[in-house]
Amino acid sequence: MMAVADSDLVLIRLRSNWSPKCQRLPFAIRSRSVFMRCLGYNKKAPMKTVLNANRRTPCSIFVTLALAMLLGSCASYGPYHANTATEPSRSVRGPADGRYKMAFIEFGDQGSPLDNSQRKAALEVIHKAQRPLLFVYIHGWQNNATSGDVCRFEHFLDLVSSFPEFTGRKINVIGVYIAWRGKDLTFPGLNLLTFWSRKSTGAGIAAANSCLASIEELAVAAHEPGKDYHHTVLLGHSFGALVLGNTISHSILGANGEGGRSSSAWDMAVAFNSADSSITTRQLMSEFDYLYRYDPQKRAYVSRGSLGEETTAVSENRPALVFLQSENDSATGQFFPIGQEVISSTNLHFHWQKVPVPGHHGEKVSESEFYTHTPGNSKYLVNYHVVPLGETGAPPGLRATENRAFEANIKQNHPDFSFYTSEHNDGHERTFCRNGEYSPGAVHPPTGKELWRRWKFEYTGNARIPCWVVRVPKDIIWGHGGLWSDNSVAMFGALFRMEFPLGPGGIVAPPKPRTAPKAPDLQQLNLDKRP
Repeated sequence: MMAVADSDLVLIRLRSNWSPKCQRLPFAIRSRSVFMRCLGYNKKAPMKTVLNANRRTPCSIFVTLALAMLLGSCASYGPYHANTATEPSRSVRGPADGRYKMAFIEFGDQGSPLDNSQRKAALEVIHKAQRPLLFVYIHGWQNNATSGDVCRFEHFLDLVSSFPEFTGRKINVIGVYIAWRGKDLTFPGLNLLTFWSRKSTGAGIAAANSCLASIEELAVAAHEPGKDYHHTVLLGHSFGALVLGNTISHSILGANGEGGRSSSAWDMAVAFNSADSSITTRQLMSEFDYLYRYDPQKRAYVSRGSLGEETTAVSENRPALVFLQSENDSATGQFFPIGQEVISSTNLHFHWQKVPVPGHHGEKVSESEFYTHTPGNSKYLVNYHVVPLGETGAPPGLRATENRAFEANIKQNHPDFSFYTSEHNDGHERTFCRNGEYSPGAVHPPTGKELWRRWKFEYTGNARIPCWVVRVPKDIIWGHGGLWSDNSVAMFGALFRMEFPLGPGGIVAPPKPRTAPKAPDLQQLNLDKRP
């Protein structure tokens, strides 16, 4: 009988894919012969050679330890919140008073749901809500269904549901956390090597049918007849913004049976620090630029092909998709282009076609410019900036004690696109999560060091269309993961109120469907685009 060394057991385990956690490793062993020699195997020796574990080389020991460490650091595949016969709503949670509910829907690497009952449980929550305010959030890289983003998203839901502007109107705040394996290795350092595999996984989930189908069904349920208040807001971060943008962009301009375009089931979509190449964003913006032109007198994007039709005009405060990009996000600003260049070189992709730049009247640049830059870091696509208007005082009549700028922005309309922030962006929000868990209703006292400032969303050039790509100061969003800071949430509150302005008596009317127009007349299009 042939003896087998420990190192061979590692190899056997790797090749037979026995690991319950790793479906595939994030690398491939290029040379089997080199690998076997490193483990001490000599192909010239007889087949019955007995490998002596006591004479293993340093290389053999290193490889054994490295593979064991790699296998041991694989994150569980899930689902983490599986429903059972005894707990059919285990994927839904919230405080005892029911002021908000949070549901999980988990997807595998190929875009298939890990537990179909999770969608059903989330839909039941929405169906029961009389006045649903639905937030659907897709997390990013280094997160999953149990990571810190779960706690931060739940704190956001708790914050929204606690404000008088929502409690007084008996709004049902509902959050759906779309989870995927943004984190598949947990060992510090090794997890950074998953950039390419997790980016590819995110793109695959966006290309699959299940994620879009889930989002659309959730949004349709929130808008079902009989509900006198219904808003659906989609949020995505990092690779989650990649999933969000690529998922919904196919349906934003989907054709209907009458030769026009259909309206989306959701009302608002915001992508924070998107970690996607801007190729598809450029294509989407080019389509918008083809269909719309900006009318400064109406402050609206009007149809190029149906001039005078108000039904196809989109108010400037209601963009179909908003990209928010932190100015000091090194992950997407510096490291993303390097990662993309590595992929391009590995695939021997050196020839790029020249493509039109939206809003630049026929100017063309190499598509590699969009491949190596995210939307918020592309000089050809950024069309808005958040600009400072200076320090100010707190407006009167505020009742909140936490993040009071959010309440200030929710309570009033913003016709000039200005808004408030009220805190130092120093990361004090991290204390809201204890050991990765969130306690609903926990008292978060004032920071005691408010800094009230006013800001404004200002158009600064490039295509003026209902797709905003906004550069945001670090005082509001710090770095790649700062989307849940108090100032970022306050800014989001202003965007929310801009999208859903208050009417007479402070009542929010249901938003009109955003309908894209038919294709414009080519002659008129050429006249509109003449420099």
